[in-house]
Amino acid sequence: MRSALFILIPALAMADTVTMTDGTFLRGHIVRIADGVLEMRVPALGNATQSITLTSVESFRTDDPAVVSSGGVVQRGIASAAGGRVASTGGAETSPLNQQLELWRDPSMRPAEAAGLRKWTSLADLDISGRSGVVQGSGYCLGYAAKGVTKADTINAGVRFTRAESGNQISSDDLHATFSYETNPTDVIFWYLRTDTGYDHARSIDFSSVNAAGWGFRLFTDGRGKLDARAGLAHRTERYSSPTQANLSAPSIDLGLIFTRELGWAALDSALNIVPSFQDAGDFYIRHETSLNILRSSGPLSLKLGISNDFRSKPLPSQVKLDASYFLRTTYVWK
Repeated sequence: MRSALFILIPALAMADTVTMTDGTFLRGHIVRIADGVLEMRVPALGNATQSITLTSVESFRTDDPAVVSSGGVVQRGIASAAGGRVASTGGAETSPLNQQLELWRDPSMRPAEAAGLRKWTSLADLDISGRSGVVQGSGYCLGYAAKGVTKADTINAGVRFTRAESGNQISSDDLHATFSYETNPTDVIFWYLRTDTGYDHARSIDFSSVNAAGWGFRLFTDGRGKLDARAGLAHRTERYSSPTQANLSAPSIDLGLIFTRELGWAALDSALNIVPSFQDAGDFYIRHETSLNILRSSGPLSLKLGISNDFRSKPLPSQVKLDASYFLRTTYVWK
């Protein structure tokens, strides 16, 4: 136990520190400061990047050299802030702790010069899932997702394949390819477009597609998460394997909620989409997924527990309305 403490104390001592205006402090790694926001990775919060507005920062200090500038002289050294001013051991000039301040680690990646570059994060996952709905069963799911972010917008793309069986019956055989584009909010409003295309053979759907665009509203945000609402227009298409079943092509409304929250010991992600038809308000489609990201470390691997639901108010004959699955998902993230 004593030896573990001797290892832990130097590790904490080598961390960057940030003290908030409410007296709390964080230890970790300051990634950068730009546009009035300090980005920091905090091991105690799962090593996820936290975004903190500078108005909430009382002081900070880096443990190793960083590059700082406030639009004038660029200095490299140990950076520290106190009393509303930022100093560096690399020079005598100080800078105000305000919107113009920039701090970065890689000398070639100044935030103002890299603002137009899209930063990509990729994720691959494999899960074991159980299902209740069309047929009771268990199986597996494979997924890949990529997220590209700039100062102005965000792109999300992904594909997910699920296969599950119960005896000689297929309880799940579906694929979804998704793509979304959204502008980053100015105040609370942004706009988006999205598409969700694939098939669901267990439901006798050879092809399905939802294409939508509209406005988004950031209802809540802080350094640990956000709540977004979406409202737009959509078109829903479904083609069925049964020749006697009329295919679906319906203008629709697109409604959605997206919630993310960093809990420290875990991260919560939840998404809900409702697509009701213009022609028949009683004909609607709901997709939902909630997951809890646990067993995280500083490495790329983590484990998720979650549940997803696919609800159709007017399913095909012999089909059920709700198809639910619960999963244990291993994820691998890289940049």
